[in-house]
Amino acid sequence: MAHFLVIDQGTHASRCIIFNAAGQIQAKSEHSLSIYRQDNGFIEQNAEEILHSVQQCLDQLRSDPAFPLITAAALITQRSTIVAYEQRSGAALSAAISWQDTRAAASLQPLHANAAEIKSITGLVISPHYGASKINWLLTHNKQCQQALQAQQLIIAPLASYLLRHLSTASRPLIDHVNASRTQLFDINTLQWSQRMINQFKIDQSCLPDVRPCVDSFGLLKQDNIPINLLNGDQNAALFANAMPSDDAILVNIGTGAFALTLTAKLQQHPKLLCGLALSQAGQARYLLEGTVNGAGAALDALFSETDQTLLFKQLPVWLETITEPAVYINSISGLGSPWWNSHITPHYLQRASDQIDLPERAVSVIESIVFLLQNNIELLCSGDNRQIIISGGLSRLDGLCQKLADLSQLDVRRYDNTEASASGAAWILAQSEDQENTPWQPDLKADCFMPAKQPLLHQRYRLFKQELNRLCQNDHK
Repeated sequence: MAHFLVIDQGTHASRCIIFNAAGQIQAKSEHSLSIYRQDNGFIEQNAEEILHSVQQCLDQLRSDPAFPLITAAALITQRSTIVAYEQRSGAALSAAISWQDTRAAASLQPLHANAAEIKSITGLVISPHYGASKINWLLTHNKQCQQALQAQQLIIAPLASYLLRHLSTASRPLIDHVNASRTQLFDINTLQWSQRMINQFKIDQSCLPDVRPCVDSFGLLKQDNIPINLLNGDQNAALFANAMPSDDAILVNIGTGAFALTLTAKLQQHPKLLCGLALSQAGQARYLLEGTVNGAGAALDALFSETDQTLLFKQLPVWLETITEPAVYINSISGLGSPWWNSHITPHYLQRASDQIDLPERAVSVIESIVFLLQNNIELLCSGDNRQIIISGGLSRLDGLCQKLADLSQLDVRRYDNTEASASGAAWILAQSEDQENTPWQPDLKADCFMPAKQPLLHQRYRLFKQELNRLCQNDHK
């Protein structure tokens, strides 16, 4: 039976997981990562630490009996995190600038006059969370980047390209369609770098890697000669965690950020949501509509920066059950994503000051705010055919969160016993591309279903939440 290796590089940890052809996990390893936040919008990780964590994971798995059975590998990563590196040596020339980083927000102001055109080309709204403004910032402020550019040795690209440079035998810098699309320099209509966007952001195209479909040949994994046949973003891969999603499902994945997505057969533009690629391979592509919440796990991190996460997850279920009327929290951690698209609103509580609210209530308020932000997007994604939400990601372990989402959306919320949604989705894509038709995809998963109930006070708090955000965003645009 064929086996698949998935390298899953996320914000808080790197994981390497081996799946068999039926989708069952055979072995895995994990190494946690540091993240560095500053008050000026700088949010960074150490690129070498990220690479070393992946290499440690691989070293740990190489002694596993399943490792010699691997026939193909996938690399899935944070989509909008950017690294500059020297092409010849692969040496990192910058930190990994996190997808959460907003340092270049001010530089985007002149582009808002062209917002409609930019969205039609890239599928993205103008935002400092995407790669283009980060790349421009590095070209302007980083002397090592400027020197490497003069020597024609500079590559600035999504994190996947830097990792691939060190993990793969590929002879030149590469990136896939999905990760390229999150730079805001990629034309999702032609599936090529956009010269128009490259000019808009004043970027030298020689800095960008070659682009390939997600399912393609990305060289061999060094030391092991395993073909790397898939590059993709972590959220996109999570769409396929339980094989091809049904047409009636909205998929929600909640990690450091949260995302609500639906697959579409063709490219669809939406004024408030993102549109783009879910997956591509030679001659075909699948598209998606996406709602984005920046402050999911990141919002809890901000509240519990000095709290042990294991202890926190023991306390949260009790607080969610016993605190039934929490304060309304305006969650603009890392800036508001869709449908608000606003990076200027300060997080705050309505009606009461934070020092009047104890820690358990603040925690429940933050959880509800994540649900409220997701519901904003679910309302836009919903068609008359939607009957369920498929939820995954670390925060989906909270029954109280899942139940609140069911109550607010009035849709069934189904949670599979799958803590590795992104990696599972990547393994399924590999299995399909390997033509594993004779082996049914049967991951050993159980599902919990949360049925909607009537909760008028929850709906009342949601209305207050939306009213406040509407007011603040209108005032900000005056």
